[in-house]
Amino acid sequence: MRVLLLNQFYPPDLAPTGRYLHDLARVLVARNHTVSVLASQASYGSRTRWPDRQASEGVSIERLPGPRHLSGLVGRAAGGLVFALRAAARARRTPHDLLLSLTTPPFIGWVAARVARRAGSTLVHWVMDVYPDVLVAHGLIAPGGFLDRRLRTRAGRDLAAAQLVVSLGSPQMRGRLAALGARELLDLPLWSLLPLGSTPAPLDLEARQRLGWRADELVLLYSGNLGRGHRLQEFLRAADRQGAQGPRFVFAGGGVRRKELERFKRSHPHARLECLPYADEDALRSRLTAADVHLVSLAATFEGLLVPSKLQAAFALGRPVLFVGPPGSETAAHVVAARAGWVVPEGDDQGVESAIAAARDPHERAQCGARALAYAAEHFDPRRGPLRLAVALEQAHARAAGR
Repeated sequence: MRVLLLNQFYPPDLAPTGRYLHDLARVLVARNHTVSVLASQASYGSRTRWPDRQASEGVSIERLPGPRHLSGLVGRAAGGLVFALRAAARARRTPHDLLLSLTTPPFIGWVAARVARRAGSTLVHWVMDVYPDVLVAHGLIAPGGFLDRRLRTRAGRDLAAAQLVVSLGSPQMRGRLAALGARELLDLPLWSLLPLGSTPAPLDLEARQRLGWRADELVLLYSGNLGRGHRLQEFLRAADRQGAQGPRFVFAGGGVRRKELERFKRSHPHARLECLPYADEDALRSRLTAADVHLVSLAATFEGLLVPSKLQAAFALGRPVLFVGPPGSETAAHVVAARAGWVVPEGDDQGVESAIAAARDPHERAQCGARALAYAAEHFDPRRGPLRLAVALEQAHARAAGR
C-alpha cells in the first residue's frame, strides 16, 4: 500500500504531531508499505529551514516552501494557508492508495478530502484538535455565527468522507467528532514518545547542576507548548504565594502565552519562576528527568477539543503529574486511575497548594512515579500504539477497496 501522510510539521522538527506521525510511518515501512510525507520547510517555533527532500528510516519526506517562521496568530495562519495550498497541488501529483491527514494547519482535512476524492484513495483523518470548535473556544469566531456554521458544515463533510477518523481516546472528543459527521471512529490515546524503562528514570543530577537547580529543592516542570487551551494562572499564583521559599516553577518551551509568563516573572521577582526555550530531543530527556513533578493543564473550554500529550512523557519517565483542569477530562482520568499525581479543578488555588505540599514528600513522589510508569506500560506503550494505528489503516483501506 502506498501511504501519503499530510502534516505541516515532521521530524527532525520538534512539533509533537510530527513525531507521532513518524512513529506511525516507521511501523508502516516495517510492514512493507511505501510511505511518503508532505510537510513544510518552515519549522515549529523557530526560524530553522528544513531541506526540501529527505529520507528517514525508509520514509520519503518532501518539504514544501513556505514563509519563514512568523509569530502571532496572523503569521501562523499565513504559514498554514501557504502550506495547505502547496500541499493540495503536490498531493495530487503524488501516487497513493491511502491518504492520512492530521489537523495542522487547521482544516488541512479539506485538502485531504479533495485530493483523496480525485485520486479514488482511502481517506483517514487523525484529529489532534477539533475544528471549528477550537476557534470558538479561542474566541476567534462567534459560536453559532455565520462563519462557525460554514466551517462546521465544511468540517462535517470532510469527516464524513473519511473511511476512518482517529480521535485521542477522549469520550468528549469522540462525541464532538460524531456530532460533526464522523462515521467510523477509532479511539486511540496518544502513546509515549519516550521509551519505557523497567524502573522510573533516576533524577538527572548532572542536568540539575547544569541548569542551576539544587539537588534538594522541589522542581515543578511545565514542558512544551503553552497555548490558549492550557491553564497558567493557578501555577503563577502558587509561585507568587510560595515566594522565595517555595518550589522552583520551570516553564520550558513556547506558545502564544510565553510573553504573558515573562511579564509575570518580571513583575513578581520574588516568585521562583524560570523560563527556558524548547530543547532538542537529546537535551529534552535530560531536562524532563531532572524535574521532580511535571505540570499539565487544560482549560475547561477546550475539554474534548484537544488532549495534552505531556502526561505520557511524564508517566514514561516515572514522574508524578500535577494536573489543573476539568476533573472529567481524559487527562484527569489517567492521573486518577494511575494514582500517579494530583488533579485540581481550575481556579482551585487551595487545591494547588495542597498538591504542592504533598509533592514535597520524596516518598510520595517515588510511589506516584512508580505507579505512573506501570500505568504507562499498560496504556501508553510506544510500540503498541503506532502498531494499532497501522493495522487500523490497513483495515480501513481493505474496507474501502471492498465497497
